[in-house]
Amino acid sequence: MLNLTSSMSLVPYAFVAIYGVLLAPRGETYDVRPQERSRDLVLAGIAAIYTIFMLLDGGLRYLLLAAVLYAPRAALYFWSRREQDKKAFTSNELAIFVILVLACAVGIYSLATGALAL
Repeated sequence: MLNLTSSMSLVPYAFVAIYGVLLAPRGETYDVRPQERSRDLVLAGIAAIYTIFMLLDGGLRYLLLAAVLYAPRAALYFWSRREQDKKAFTSNELAIFVILVLACAVGIYSLATGALAL
């Protein structure tokens, strides 16, 4: 359970680090101190590489188990946004959602066939 918990907590960290890599070059939030963009880009790049490495080092097994737990939550988010007549995902978010659902399906199949165990 400790490994699964670690894997589940690293996923949001990876998304935050990757978002930092995407945000720094845009310069949207650097009105006050634009000189910090390059420093933030380097730090976000290091963080992204580190968290992705940690996720891969933890193993695909725990990522698939995490996907089994994350996908229903993402589906509930999609459902609630649709009920409010709001756009649920941007195109990039939709791609991530599809990957998550596919990983969830692989995880459930692997659990059902015994290829993946808790």
